[in-house]
Amino acid sequence: MDSLTGLRWFAAFGVFLFHTYGYAKEAPALTLFMTTGYEGVVFFFVLSGFVMAWVARPEDTPARYYWRRLARIWPLLAVTTLVFAVLEKYWLRLPVSTADVVWTVTLAQAWSTDHFYSLNIVTWTLSVEAFFYLLFPLLLRLLTRCSAGALLAVAAVTPLLTAATQLTAAHSGLAPETARLITSSPLALTPMFVLGICAALLVRHGHRPPFGFGGALALTAASLFLGWLWLRHPDAIPALTPKPGVLDALVMPSFALLITTAALRDLAGRRSLLTTRPLVKLGEWSFAFYICHLVMLRVLRHLGFGPSPGLRADALSVALALLTTLALAALLHEFLEKPAERRLRALLRRRTAR
Repeated sequence: MDSLTGLRWFAAFGVFLFHTYGYAKEAPALTLFMTTGYEGVVFFFVLSGFVMAWVARPEDTPARYYWRRLARIWPLLAVTTLVFAVLEKYWLRLPVSTADVVWTVTLAQAWSTDHFYSLNIVTWTLSVEAFFYLLFPLLLRLLTRCSAGALLAVAAVTPLLTAATQLTAAHSGLAPETARLITSSPLALTPMFVLGICAALLVRHGHRPPFGFGGALALTAASLFLGWLWLRHPDAIPALTPKPGVLDALVMPSFALLITTAALRDLAGRRSLLTTRPLVKLGEWSFAFYICHLVMLRVLRHLGFGPSPGLRADALSVALALLTTLALAALLHEFLEKPAERRLRALLRRRTAR
């Protein structure tokens, strides 16, 4: 489904914008818009559930599934973690511990208060994804037994559960490190993954959204716009501060509809901007781009391309970071990510053939 691959790029680019909002402090409205890019993480979690359920086959086994998922994300994570650890310790002169490396490469950091943001910060989401993958065979078995009505009910509850975790953390009075385990732990974020699974299974049941991709895109834009307005007027809801992440429940339904309608359009054989070769290629690079963009930003800041007093200079720094990260992502995808996944999958095929 080329449209879903193309959409992955926009989600990764959104996260890139979130991590560069400090370059736009002279334009507050733009800064707030860039912070909404965090919702790209939510999009990835919903997309994962949809794709996993869509490609699942009855004859598959959990062991084969786990190996394919490991082949997909672990080689790039392991190699970049080791390289970035050396880079940060010996060139950027940042503190790095063996524990940081171990928590990261074992995909366990999202369960820790001390190592949640260790080394390459964005890898915490891979720890969350690993938990989703671990749960997926069980979740699929349970949800495939549900009727379409039950799936709709579960899908409707998932944003409410997400909102509940945010409200609980906001009023808990806990330290930020502990509150993070409420809002960002793998268990707390599982409703996003479940929503994606429900969306895919509803399509398999023959259900279709009430509108097409254009309507879903408009709804997504509207939900992000409402989130931006809330950020600009944080007192609009006195009981809750609109931090990045609090908007998750607002955008989840529109993301599920956007993914579903894009997939249905591909199934119908309709072409679009998302299916053009450049966007598909960017989507293929998006995982490597996501993995390395924050470290590239650190490197460029170390070289003097950090936020500055001038908005024009900041725009040039962000553009430089975007282009250099894209170049690195392309190399990582072509010469590390794809070959490693291909070889690990070949090992699985040989073992299965015996």
